[in-house]
Amino acid sequence: MKKISSLFLMLFAMSAVMLSACSDDSNPNPLADSKGTLNITPTELAFGVDGGDAVFTVQGGTAFVRSEADWISVARISGDKKSSSFSVICAKNTGEERQGTILANLDGAFDRIVVTQVGKIVKPEETYTFRTAKEIAAEMYPGWNLGNTLEASGDGVAAETAWQNTKTTQEVIDFVKAKGFKSVRIPCSWYIHSTNGKIDAAWLERVKEVVDYCMNAGLYVVLNDHYDGGWIEVEGFSKTADKYSKVDETIISEKSTMLKTLWTQIANAFQNYDEHLLFAGLNEPFQNYNLFNGKDAELTPILLTYNQAFVDAVRATGGNNAQRTLVVQGPSTDITLATKDAFTLPTDAAEKRLMVEVHFYNPWSFAGQEDDGATWFWGKGNIGSSHNTTYNKDEDSIKPLIESLNKKFYANGVPVILGEYSAQWREIGDEQAIHDNSVKAWFKEVTTQSINNGVIPMAWDINYTNRGGTKGTMTILDRSNKTIFNQPAYDGIIEGVKASQWK
Repeated sequence: MKKISSLFLMLFAMSAVMLSACSDDSNPNPLADSKGTLNITPTELAFGVDGGDAVFTVQGGTAFVRSEADWISVARISGDKKSSSFSVICAKNTGEERQGTILANLDGAFDRIVVTQVGKIVKPEETYTFRTAKEIAAEMYPGWNLGNTLEASGDGVAAETAWQNTKTTQEVIDFVKAKGFKSVRIPCSWYIHSTNGKIDAAWLERVKEVVDYCMNAGLYVVLNDHYDGGWIEVEGFSKTADKYSKVDETIISEKSTMLKTLWTQIANAFQNYDEHLLFAGLNEPFQNYNLFNGKDAELTPILLTYNQAFVDAVRATGGNNAQRTLVVQGPSTDITLATKDAFTLPTDAAEKRLMVEVHFYNPWSFAGQEDDGATWFWGKGNIGSSHNTTYNKDEDSIKPLIESLNKKFYANGVPVILGEYSAQWREIGDEQAIHDNSVKAWFKEVTTQSINNGVIPMAWDINYTNRGGTKGTMTILDRSNKTIFNQPAYDGIIEGVKASQWK
């Protein structure tokens, strides 16, 4: 009886070994740890922090595999007597650098593919030396806007693709850098991503990732609080968005407090970033033409209160933020209003660390208007059979306007950011070449005059590659395909840079 039992146990053990040699995808032999026994290509896979997908092949027949890490998914694509291929999906990494393995089994031989993934960049607590706003401004042109992206309305991080369809990656930002841009303005919403003033942690982390992409590429970043549902840019100046109703001191105080609350969190989150990161307090305060036109005299003092609240909040966080360059907005970000005596800079504990921001879509009929009243042609020599601009119709209108910014600000040590400028690129038919030349001429002249006068031009770009006929679009780069979409605009910017000289 003992002999029979021993034989039975021996046969059972042999069967277990044979079964393990014929393993399936879900259970290759977990005890095997041989190396170099299989012909695998490649033997190592590496992923960035965002994860992604890859493929590896096992030569010699139909292999079976199993992921040994919960952040790695693997599945067979094909398999026959000669080889088998597998797809690998790596999840996004929100922690430190990590390493995992995939176990492969072919006819009883085992091997492992090593998978590594970089981790989230954690900036050390370090105190940097910050140059003046004027010194870094000379290195920031031309600039580009990550438009319709982090300022889009929507819930959570999904808002990033609510208004355009391309998620921002390191590759997208590297493409922007390769096209010659030196800085990125990141329009960003915060209020709509907060609860009782506390910014959602996942949203803040995603914004930091996008900023890090820019830092990795060696770009300057201007991070702002954009329109953000109008909580302050409209409601901080009028009690209702339907009809102008002057706000009282209680509302101004409440809005100032919330602005400080948000910027205190933002500033603390980005405390360990160097001078390549700039903060911009708002976007286009009381810009709504129908609601606020002609009311700048009574609204500018309110704006000065908000600008001061922003500067005070950031400086109070100390550390690197005590010297970081900050950007404050002119009334309605309008050049003419910003150069009036009523608009003044906030008091700042840091010396020579402020910039002023304005925007430019002039003449509106050419640059921004989308309906039947739009004009298609602009600039000397670009005269079409119809739809020609009559107001600010050519290059002569731009130079004196931008020179006024130099006279008030840059000449007194305060650089200016032209935070947005763009013109609709349209499909118009027979006279398309004249329109294309008009777009190119407009971008070139605005870029040239800006740089000549201490103004950093930052082109607005929304990543919407459908011109919609004569309606047009303000898209320059196609982020999905990493190609130039609007060649006339891009050529105008590059030629404008070459034709200019920073003072």
